[in-house]
Amino acid sequence: MDRLWVIAALVVALVGRSVGLVDGTSPLAVAPVVATQAASRDVAFTPDASCDIATAELLSARHPAARQFVIVGADTWTSTVASLQIVARSADGQWRCQQAPVAARLGKSGLRPLADRRSGDGTTPAGAFPLGSVRAWDGQQFQFFGNLPDPGVRGVYRDVRYEDCWGATPHTPAYQSLVSAPGCASPDEWLRQVGDVYGHAAVIGANLDPISGVVAGEPALAAAIFLHRNSYSGTGASRPTSGCVSLAEDDLEVALRLIDPALGVLFAIGEWSWLRDSA
Repeated sequence: MDRLWVIAALVVALVGRSVGLVDGTSPLAVAPVVATQAASRDVAFTPDASCDIATAELLSARHPAARQFVIVGADTWTSTVASLQIVARSADGQWRCQQAPVAARLGKSGLRPLADRRSGDGTTPAGAFPLGSVRAWDGQQFQFFGNLPDPGVRGVYRDVRYEDCWGATPHTPAYQSLVSAPGCASPDEWLRQVGDVYGHAAVIGANLDPISGVVAGEPALAAAIFLHRNSYSGTGASRPTSGCVSLAEDDLEVALRLIDPALGVLFAIGEWSWLRDSA
């Protein structure tokens, strides 16, 4: 009989741990992404695809912990177009192509290193940035979000709530945070109102952890920097962004399914020669 009680207690403990009750957390709490969540998945490579492996190797020398790079390279600092490609290090230590180069759009004013840019200047921040992880006003910790259902990402995906507002007003408590403020106005972003342009998106960790620009006197470097879908003119031409990186929908969905927190992914964004030498 005692053995039955012990077995029953173990079962209860294991079930409780699986729903987050043993450690006192709510069963609805969302834990931060941990490496084992995605490490068990295969790293997919595209046979015979041509990526810029040399740039990945140079980036790796400066960022040895990263095993995946989302490389966004432009020909000039003022360019509003770039190529995006995803490379990862295979089990044999070699860098290989996951997503061959696709066309991307940048900020309407081009690119600028993060330390030199300011919110609202129309540039895409240049640098090597992690996948951003943000705690929302309702407690959810997430790296991906959208107004459309999860396309199959490898981190935590947030279905946009009616209340979701991304604060982008410098020197306010909401700056670079997701707060409850339905109907918020520019420069803040009411995510629901952006619609399918934010159908699916990844948070680029520029000016996150720590955030500069909340307190008066701090430089407001960047807010609401995402990888998202292109917006289009009436003629169907893709438009530059206000500072994000954007892709055509099909290319975006491929990228979002490949981006892997377990690989220590970095977004490497900038002018090509600068990326190779300095990012």
